[in-house]
Amino acid sequence: MTKTNVSALFQDAGALYDFMGHAPLDYDAGDNVSLVNLGYWKGLNAYSKKHLARSNQALFQLVCQNAQLSEKDDFVADIGCGFGNVAVLCATDFNCPSVTGINISQYQIDQSIERVERQNLQHRVAIKYMSATDLQFPDNSVDKMISTEAAFHFDSRSDFFREAYRTLKPGGILSLADMVYNQPANALERKILPHLQDGLYIPSANIYGLNEYIEKIREAGFEIMDVENITSWVRPYFRRWAFSHPVNLVINRKFSWIVSTVGFLVYPWEYIYLVAVKP
Repeated sequence: MTKTNVSALFQDAGALYDFMGHAPLDYDAGDNVSLVNLGYWKGLNAYSKKHLARSNQALFQLVCQNAQLSEKDDFVADIGCGFGNVAVLCATDFNCPSVTGINISQYQIDQSIERVERQNLQHRVAIKYMSATDLQFPDNSVDKMISTEAAFHFDSRSDFFREAYRTLKPGGILSLADMVYNQPANALERKILPHLQDGLYIPSANIYGLNEYIEKIREAGFEIMDVENITSWVRPYFRRWAFSHPVNLVINRKFSWIVSTVGFLVYPWEYIYLVAVKP
């Protein structure tokens, strides 16, 4: 699968997250857990201490519950597993016997493995270096597949959908939370978007709205079980958190990256969850 020339700053999304290291959100987490997601803020206050961490946990729970995870799922795959938060949750809260998290950020992989070992879950949770668009799983082998705020990085997201369909068992569920970057609607957005793509590693092939997103899922062969635009429970709350914690967003970051991504707080991206099944 051919990669496009996405970013002048990063070779791929793995290089982006290797560069970021521990996200500037960590101080709010505690318990040696790194935060890298925007969170699901329903019922939470963006200005309260620890609510960023709680919003992240709510997001993880949403994705896992939508996947209908249980101890009956022999093999669960977490695609773009970040710091291993969701993979660990699958094993601890949902009793999944075998979970594999994949990532292309070596830094996050190393941190995830350490976390799995600290919790003595090596016999149930594996973390592997693997591309979402070239899954090294056999056909029809995965019971449930989850992905939390990662698919917008995949080059391309449609290739991931096809790989997800190939590797899921018939009746298998794909559950994801994702950011949707619509085509720019005005001159300001047209100016901002290329910088966001550069700094956040967003392939041009992934710039489309929710209707086209659903089309591409269906084109891969899936049937939609549920889909919801939850932007109102994500974007305004994270923006409030960001504007009330500006130092945390710039600490240990290079100037070029800050310039590229400052439009993230302005561009009208959307946030969705989607659940689909392989017939």
